Amino acid sequence: MKKILNIHSFLSITLLIILLSGCKNDKGDVLLRPRNERDVVEVMQRETKGDFTMFLEALELTGIGKQISVEANQNPSKRYIVFAPTNKAFSALLLQLGTASVAQTDITVLTETVKAHIHELPNAEKNIKLADLTEGDYKTLQAGRDIYVNFDCDGNPYLNGKTIVAFERASKNGYVYGIEDVIFQPTSTIAEILNSDPDLAVLNQLINKAGLGGVFADASKSYTLLAPSNAALFDVGLDPATFDTPEEIAFLDSVLRYHVIGGRVFGLSVCNEKPYVSLLGQDIQLDAAGIIGGEFNDFVEFTGQNAHFAKNGVIHKVDYPILPSTINIRQRVAQLPENPSNLANSFAIAKQALALTGLDVELEKKSRVTMMLPNDAAFTAFLSLNNFASIYDIPVDKLTILLEYHIITRRAFFNDFSTSASAIVTMKTVQGEEMPTPVADNVNYVFTASPYNASAGRIDMKLTNGNMHVLRKVQVPKALNLKQVP
Repeated sequence: MKKILNIHSFLSITLLIILLSGCKNDKGDVLLRPRNERDVVEVMQRETKGDFTMFLEALELTGIGKQISVEANQNPSKRYIVFAPTNKAFSALLLQLGTASVAQTDITVLTETVKAHIHELPNAEKNIKLADLTEGDYKTLQAGRDIYVNFDCDGNPYLNGKTIVAFERASKNGYVYGIEDVIFQPTSTIAEILNSDPDLAVLNQLINKAGLGGVFADASKSYTLLAPSNAALFDVGLDPATFDTPEEIAFLDSVLRYHVIGGRVFGLSVCNEKPYVSLLGQDIQLDAAGIIGGEFNDFVEFTGQNAHFAKNGVIHKVDYPILPSTINIRQRVAQLPENPSNLANSFAIAKQALALTGLDVELEKKSRVTMMLPNDAAFTAFLSLNNFASIYDIPVDKLTILLEYHIITRRAFFNDFSTSASAIVTMKTVQGEEMPTPVADNVNYVFTASPYNASAGRIDMKLTNGNMHVLRKVQVPKALNLKQVP
């Protein structure tokens, strides 16, 4: 009897194996198989978060899903990243196309859309986790419809500057990245967008007058254009009708090149302040609020993130033009007034101190620094408190330490000097210590800003090799046993 039962058990198990092997591609079988044995299509069949039934239907109708599944068994070296739109995302696409269902969508459009969401990994590459993605272009199976990957301040990846990757799932032949939007690749170059946007008509005329139109028509290179509106350009006299002579055209060329950064810079990716080198060669500094340091460190802001995403870059509309610098820090110091009758607008002592220590010459060699320059009123109070008759009474080594403490090792803009900025902005000095972040409008520190107005006492200008700000009080590092004016 026991022998008969064993035979029955054997036959039952054998029958179960045969039944399971006969429905290899059924969703039930997918559920039973370990995840690392499923291909990317099977992973989407298994996935419930986001629900990919519409994208799966598109994969089936176009035959691309079957092709990928067959390759997973026949050619294990082929691996893919599938950027899979959820049903919600695909429904929005159908609404835009004016079709009622996936099955009713034009097969050519459907095929191109599916291919534009699949990246084939090079043979040398292993599976790429979400954390392994790097910024740049990812070619898709659809020629000419690459996906550009970039990251926000928290490290979350975005596609073409806006589509967020919600989650990832591994498979035996690649990864599935669930996305909340169908990816649309841009079809126009920056030049074509400039030709079609009436709000950028004046900028377009200026670009063509300077002979730069061809730069933005080249789809093989990418740029970020900071684009002032028609009204903003006219406000500062940037009128196409006023540029005729070679000298005028050369000036216009420098201004326009200063508005262009090589590569794509998305608003969501601008996190901590960092310099971006313009086509002019001078750097532009952006911060997370979309604020750009201009001629007088004024607040030139993005008026809309990624106003245009082009085939060859990004256009950000800004509320004011930015003008390139023409002199460096040493040259600017030489221009400062010496006015004994108005110590708040006099810098004779600062000039003497820089000359005594040789830092005036050293400043000319430095790049991307900020000179926090005390005025004569600040130096007079400091000297009196520490019983020095003049700046010449301070030993040169101590004076050098004092002045180096006033040189920040980065470009610091006026918007850095606020209570909110103090938590994220580091004022590390050439001397080595960190200066406590000065607060704008505070009587101890930086003069009040006056955008586009080089008023008396205000010199917080962006220069070719750094920035300058006026301090109302001399700051004293811990390394010196000297008193600071309270």
